[in-house]
Amino acid sequence: MKNEKGISKLVLFLIIAIIIVAAIYWARYFAKPMATVMMGGAEQAQPAIEKAKQASDAVNRTNQVTEEAARKASEDAAK
Repeated sequence: MKNEKGISKLVLFLIIAIIIVAAIYWARYFAKPMATVMMGGAEQAQPAIEKAKQASDAVNRTNQVTEEAARKASEDAAK
């Protein structure tokens, strides 16, 4: 029985060691390049985001003008 407990502790220790090594390997070789790609993509997308924001503002202004015109038309129709 003693031998079986020793083996299970060894297996548990081995699994934990593999997880730690995998985390270090991932951080060294994948985390930095992935962050660089993500940040570079954000910088490249900035002009498109600005254009979309301007288009959204233009649509909002158009909606306000349309609502005002509809309000005036309904007021004129009521008179």
